[in-house]
Amino acid sequence: MFEVAGLVATDAGMQVLWNPERFTSIVDYDSWEDSLLEDEDLLQHVSAGMLVPINLGDGAFQFVVRVGDSAQIADLTGRERVRRVVTSDPYLITSPGALYLTGLEHVSADPDEKALHVTAPAGRYTVTINLIDWESEQDSRTPAGTPSPHALPDFVLLLNQATSPEPVFRQSLQTLPPPPDASA
Repeated sequence: MFEVAGLVATDAGMQVLWNPERFTSIVDYDSWEDSLLEDEDLLQHVSAGMLVPINLGDGAFQFVVRVGDSAQIADLTGRERVRRVVTSDPYLITSPGALYLTGLEHVSADPDEKALHVTAPAGRYTVTINLIDWESEQDSRTPAGTPSPHALPDFVLLLNQATSPEPVFRQSLQTLPPPPDASA
């Protein structure tokens, strides 16, 4: 099992987990725009298993990405499970051995130091995105109001090797289901 954690920011409205082999032609803004500007372009990458959208709007969020293997599946910890708000339906990602988690605007042939590097042996993976209510946990903030060193992340991404038969993969830019209607 492999795990990586870090803060991932975006000013483009979306963080993405992506396969670097798919985006080797992105070398400047024009080539980025040709491949990633329109929703239909993004959906083609999602359908091909090359990009997973984490469509949250602009901002910076703390992420944990866990990659399971044949010895151990990636799962939430007990603390995360108690604070989980919602889980996405599974997306597909195909890994050539490494993936990146960045803001959408940072997808390129040469990812910068802002990229969260995710080691995932070559293969097909199911990806679920878990929203965690870390602030509901006692002592999650320091007296200054910042997250404490032991605070849970905002999101936990779980990657597990796809099994046969594969599930129906989510192919939507809306990552998480809408919250339940409180008036219903």
